[in-house]
Amino acid sequence: MTSDQNENPTPHPDDGVVEETSDTTDNSDEFAKLLAASENAEPTEAQPGDKLTGRIIQIDGPDAFVDCGLRNELPISVQELKNTDGEMKFKVGDEITAYVQKSPDGLKLTKAVNLKEAGSGALIAAFAAGTPVKGKVGSTNKGGFSIDLDGTRAFCPFSQIDVRRADNPEIFVDQTYQFKILELSEDGRNIVVSRRALLQADRESQAESTRGSLVLGDNLEGVVTRLVPFGAFVDIGGLEGLVHISQISHQRVGDPSEVLKEGQTVQVKILEIQNLGMGRSERISLSIKALATDPWPETASSMVPGQDVEGRVTRLVDFGVFVELQPGVEGLIHISELANRRVIHPREVLNEDEQINVRILDVDLDRRRISLSRKQASDYEED
Repeated sequence: MTSDQNENPTPHPDDGVVEETSDTTDNSDEFAKLLAASENAEPTEAQPGDKLTGRIIQIDGPDAFVDCGLRNELPISVQELKNTDGEMKFKVGDEITAYVQKSPDGLKLTKAVNLKEAGSGALIAAFAAGTPVKGKVGSTNKGGFSIDLDGTRAFCPFSQIDVRRADNPEIFVDQTYQFKILELSEDGRNIVVSRRALLQADRESQAESTRGSLVLGDNLEGVVTRLVPFGAFVDIGGLEGLVHISQISHQRVGDPSEVLKEGQTVQVKILEIQNLGMGRSERISLSIKALATDPWPETASSMVPGQDVEGRVTRLVDFGVFVELQPGVEGLIHISELANRRVIHPREVLNEDEQINVRILDVDLDRRRISLSRKQASDYEED
């Protein structure tokens, strides 16, 4: 055998030498095929009852068209995009979540199924899928409301008509809302629906979004939801924050109902956030007062010791009487300055809300204190 023949011997299977191969090319080809197949695949067809989210791409006449990533855009009635005042809530480019419903013209989107249009089978399908249905509130009866689901009678308990207690049930009568079917008997004679379930789901979704954007010191718009002796709860987007009674106004507030009412829109500032997203331990402290002009510096600086002014008695305490001189500005009459005789308690000589003349003794701008005297006022008469 020559040296040339030994330099490059030819491998033989029996020698145990196997030619090295790679799966790289095969794997790349397979991935490319799968990618091409996914790109060329037909979009998934929607089915009645499906909940879809898409973007409004066109508003044309009575319908708007929504791109949900399907083969074709789906229409939704423009009426469903308006609020109760008939104003549009959506515009082209907005994202919307709705349900697929079968109609004589094909599939369409709806915020709630119209059973008259959808047919009798839609009731069972809506119950199974949790799809909202449209219903009109009828008369009240023991425990709740009679609901007309386009010819099918249902029942909604008082506790399920709103997220808050229905103190005045009559305000809901003759109103048309969306409802979720909670119970449906086999023969369809016993149907229990809830509006609260849908409202609560919307609030939870909104609350999650709000939690992600809350920042200490932010100014927000909210709606007063509840008035309690110690303050007011305000909805700031699916979440409730508390405006403590001391943060409602620069003026002293004895009862929140004196200055606020439920349903009122207010501007608030976020003072504190605790345990966000942790259920009942979640705390959001708000202030209305922080966004209002403080009258103290300007008003107090204009008051001169020795001057007589008129004021209103706001509080009687053991050591004296607080008097409101201007909105948001109070002074104190020490008990020793109430009369030219010994007074055990201020109620002996004055009543709350009484209008009196007082003399300014001292103004301390830094400590926000104004000392007053009733007995030194020019019109004081011995009791």
